[in-house]
Amino acid sequence: AERGWTTPDELEQLTGAHREPDLAGRWVVDPAVLSAARAHMERAVEDAGPLGLDVTRLSERDRAVLSTLDGVTTDGTRARHTPVGDEGPWADHPYVDLLDRTPFAPPDPREAGVPKEELRELVRNGRVIERDGCYFSARAMAEAARAVARLLSRHPDGVTVSTVCHELHTSRKYVLPILGHLDATGVTRRRGDLRIGGPRLPALSD
Repeated sequence: AERGWTTPDELEQLTGAHREPDLAGRWVVDPAVLSAARAHMERAVEDAGPLGLDVTRLSERDRAVLSTLDGVTTDGTRARHTPVGDEGPWADHPYVDLLDRTPFAPPDPREAGVPKEELRELVRNGRVIERDGCYFSARAMAEAARAVARLLSRHPDGVTVSTVCHELHTSRKYVLPILGHLDATGVTRRRGDLRIGGPRLPALSD
């Protein structure tokens, strides 16, 4: 109680009593101190949001406490609350919602105030797709692929950039990056000024 944290050896030297460690096989911790430390780390993980808490900046003691928290996972560098369901902690990120609202005229992340670290994580885990400096939601890119598939079902010889612009109700500024991504992922192929179907062109339902 006086020291808060100590080791089993130190405790035995001071009191003559042996006690097994409470944390990480190393420390004996006063219950009140441990409870407060756990509450502190819970708040730290919560405040870090979907980006996660940077574990590399924590002390050895804090990392030991973190390992005891229920519902928290660590990928080696970041600790987050364990996601519920299959979409992970980024599914409800406000920038993804903004992108889905105007899928083919997406807002710039800087104007939307998205921190660079969060944007990198969104791209890394596939929630957001970056192409030629433009950012699209994964849902928007999937819908663009289906729209191009519908166009090609009517124009099997190929479609132009202008045709895709008209179909998506947007400008070349956004259609060119979209088609660049579809080309790169095998959804379409470029043939001169036309796009034709690639091996990963979505099949249209009847």
